[in-house]
Amino acid sequence: MSALDDADSQGALPGQLRWFIRLRWGITAGVIAGALVDRYWVGWYEDHGGMLAVGGCLLGYNVLLHVLLGSRPRPAKRPGALIALAWLQIVTDLACLTVLTLWTGGVHSPLLGFYVWHMVIASILLPHLVAYAGAAMSGVMLTAGLWLTGQWPDSRPDKLLMLGWLAMLVGTVYLASNITRKLREHRRRLMEHRQRLVSMSQELRRQQRAMVQQDKMAAMGQMAAGVAHEIANPLACMDSLMQLVQRKPERMKDEVFDKLREQIVRISEIVRQLTHFAHPDEARWETISIHDVVDRALQMMRFDDRIRKGHVRVEQQRSRDACCMVTAQPHALVQVLVNVILNALDAMADEPDPQLDIRAWGQEGKCFIEVTDNGHGISPEHRDHLFEPFFTTKPVGRGTGLGLAISYRLIRSHGGDIEAENLEKGARFTIHLPAAP
Repeated sequence: MSALDDADSQGALPGQLRWFIRLRWGITAGVIAGALVDRYWVGWYEDHGGMLAVGGCLLGYNVLLHVLLGSRPRPAKRPGALIALAWLQIVTDLACLTVLTLWTGGVHSPLLGFYVWHMVIASILLPHLVAYAGAAMSGVMLTAGLWLTGQWPDSRPDKLLMLGWLAMLVGTVYLASNITRKLREHRRRLMEHRQRLVSMSQELRRQQRAMVQQDKMAAMGQMAAGVAHEIANPLACMDSLMQLVQRKPERMKDEVFDKLREQIVRISEIVRQLTHFAHPDEARWETISIHDVVDRALQMMRFDDRIRKGHVRVEQQRSRDACCMVTAQPHALVQVLVNVILNALDAMADEPDPQLDIRAWGQEGKCFIEVTDNGHGISPEHRDHLFEPFFTTKPVGRGTGLGLAISYRLIRSHGGDIEAENLEKGARFTIHLPAAP
């Protein structure tokens, strides 16, 4: 595959051709306007009608090229068709330019510089060797035209001028082709780097999702005893009812069935909450009250033995204002709050009278959730590392160091922030989130 094919496969050539066609609209307008100005005001040249005809020819085939490029050939034929279209543009332009050059002075024409411009265009649009063929065609067209119209240079300076012009065309193709080739190689390397970055980003997101899921499982592991107890209670009630019915079948009444169904619903609700929390995150955003987020998190935390057995007093404060709404992924916010609460419970492990305060409120377009404990607080040397992955002050086997790091990432993905501060007794974590419009 050539450099041109590679560029075309990435969608570069069609855009270059459209740019060339747009440029030709301006050149066509310049040719027609120049012929009219020369006819009515300047009077430098005689064949004004011929110049207008060339302008009309440029206008006509530019419309045709615009239509052909807009027809969008099938992918199998597209590269060859686009190269043919580029070659057609170059040849037709050179033919029109040669006619105008012959009419405006031959080797002394002010339009000779436009050949250089076309060589640059040919180097951009055409493969390397074909661009040299364009330079050769330019030389053949002009020298043949000069010969046929009797304008062949006789003096030595004019001959040197023509030779220098031909050498300049070849040099222009050489320089422009090398620059174009280097730019294409640079573009290819950029595309490869971009593809690697995309792959790395996708792998990073996959690893982050795995870390989030691992952290959920760790939180559920800490609450496993409470989950077992919550399920054991309705099962024991159901077992007692079944034994009663087995001993005294005559007491099988509707109330017994109602109680059995009530316990089944209770177990189902526990399983639903666990499944809802442990399910892998889905990119589903919704508008939800921060009070609902706190309620869901506390429903999960009731499985923790320290809260279930009343060892920790939990105070929940609701703002008197209208509840603050946020646009968020509810699973993510619940997980963040569960992580923060679990850390607070661990910090109060040695506290004789542990108390956890949770407050949620809205203010000036923001929503806040605040979790305060009366534990041992945050050591100054640890404060700057709280949200770093794998940083933990817990004993080996009790902490992964991922909880707060994941919480920080999740809150930042919601456009918010999470802060930690020491109090006179204990610590406070505050979650900031933008309020929903």
